[in-house]
Amino acid sequence: MIDEKKRKQPGIIPLRGKGRVAVRGKIPAGVMTAPQMAAVARIAEEFGDGTVGLTTRLNVEIPGVDRRDAGAVAERLREAGIEAGSTGAALRSVVACKGTVCRHGCCDTQGLARAIEERYGGCSLPWKLKIAVTGCANNCGKVQLNDIGIMGRRLPAFGAGECNGCGACEKVCREGAVRVVDGEARHAEENCVGCGDCIAVCPMGAIGVAAKGVRLFLGGRSGRVLRAGVEADGLVGEDEALEVVGRLLDCFRENGLPGERFGEMMERVGRDAVFAAAGLRPR
Repeated sequence: MIDEKKRKQPGIIPLRGKGRVAVRGKIPAGVMTAPQMAAVARIAEEFGDGTVGLTTRLNVEIPGVDRRDAGAVAERLREAGIEAGSTGAALRSVVACKGTVCRHGCCDTQGLARAIEERYGGCSLPWKLKIAVTGCANNCGKVQLNDIGIMGRRLPAFGAGECNGCGACEKVCREGAVRVVDGEARHAEENCVGCGDCIAVCPMGAIGVAAKGVRLFLGGRSGRVLRAGVEADGLVGEDEALEVVGRLLDCFRENGLPGERFGEMMERVGRDAVFAAAGLRPR
């Protein structure tokens, strides 16, 4: 069921102690500035129990707040550039791995997460919806267990330069998609996960980029019911991903029932119809 109180007071979470709540602050892409961290610490000492919790969606929570002070805490967070929220029937905070700065990252995970937050963050929906962005096939963001999962991919193009047969690409490939045969690298596309590690490690520049973008997964969830998201065929450009997310949110808003998760709506309406609404097709 949808908690109407959470609609009216986003970011306010009842705790076990009578009259006590936690106030949740949204941290876009999970990155805070040092002054913001200092401000949260001061607020926790003044209004809470002196501790700060970190959520699985990379937000902060200040526990032990008197319910009567919740509004003041939310205002103080806002003054620090942090909005209270990520609760109720809405788009929850978008999770991003560190792909923007990680050596394995194939896309700007934090930039994409912030762009989604800026355009759609907190929008009202039939029920909660979770989005995660991960930078590569290592999948630190566990994107298949979100309503909408986004994974960066970089596919190699062999023969972009002269191969010296050093075997660096074969050594780095965990899936065995690259083998050096007769002094030349050979690529088995069916085994490739698009991590792009072979591109980065080649000392000769003999491996180029055949395609770069993100792969989407729709309808996943964790919690009491586990459901793996359905993978979309092909890659979507990072710049196009924002529009695809918007079309998926519109589809959920138009077709979802109150209290129904995105994957349940997809089963009821039809997987192909939901993918088509976003301009995608299932793999």
